[in-house]
Amino acid sequence: MTRRDFTKGLLAAAGMSAAGCQSCLTASKGALDPFAVGVISDIHTGLPWSRQKYRTGREYPWQPEASKRLVAEILALPNPPANVIGLGDISLAFGETGDYEIAAEVLKPLSDAGIKVTLAMGNHDIRAEFLKSFPGYDRTTKVPGRFVSVVETPHVDFILLDSLKEPTKRGDYAACTGFELGDAQMAWLRETLASLVKPTFVCAHHTAWDLKISGLCAKSPKVVGYLHGHHHRWMTNFIHNGYANTARVVRMMGFPSFGLDFDVGWGLIRTSPSKAVLECKARDHYFPVKRPAAERSASWDIFVRDWADREIGFSLA
Repeated sequence: MTRRDFTKGLLAAAGMSAAGCQSCLTASKGALDPFAVGVISDIHTGLPWSRQKYRTGREYPWQPEASKRLVAEILALPNPPANVIGLGDISLAFGETGDYEIAAEVLKPLSDAGIKVTLAMGNHDIRAEFLKSFPGYDRTTKVPGRFVSVVETPHVDFILLDSLKEPTKRGDYAACTGFELGDAQMAWLRETLASLVKPTFVCAHHTAWDLKISGLCAKSPKVVGYLHGHHHRWMTNFIHNGYANTARVVRMMGFPSFGLDFDVGWGLIRTSPSKAVLECKARDHYFPVKRPAAERSASWDIFVRDWADREIGFSLA
């Protein structure tokens, strides 16, 4: 997105003309960018071991501060994104109330700055516990019983699906590995994709392959990309609706964890009328063990360098 595009968008939003705002580039410094969207995933905030009701067998004392540093990085941008979307797994493991209380504290500076934060559900979440710290999703959802959101921006919209299949047994890792959309959400998605008039990203915690919607997304002419989390890794691939010369091919992009383990970082999507460009904010790579600096594996730096400042394009035409 050029400075000209950004300025014209701000003028349109404010109902001003270029002639009537000679200094708007200077005045806009620090304002939220309506054409940019931050993407975070797999924050996995969790209570310390001593306070866990459902014992995870794991403890990540560095995680909240790691996520807070990334939140501060978003806010330090000359023009922070007007929207931040999260791709699920807010809880560390078993959806405890305290997990979401920590997450709300971590993300609060974004909302305090006027940024709209919209979160999807992942397989480590529990809807009722999530609502205690993030109320309202049950009232605004597009599909009753699920937390399905649509985030609108000037050039492109984002559909956030709910792929959480809640476990029948709390505190059991094997029980919280499922995923599904369900009949009602699938029906809503089919109807919505068939009637799209604006370029749209489809987003969920799990991949389009997992959810068996790759062909459905690819054949919709207004779906311009699919975004997911779950793997804690930067990943780029594609989905398609066949093998003919006329087949639609749509990029599928996976995002890292927002401070927990493996690839660590976030994404910034900048949009214009013709394209969206994802800037990969790769910030670290580490395994879920005690990791004093002296024991850091030099090989981990390779994974960071592979993705740091990489740009991924999506056509909106």
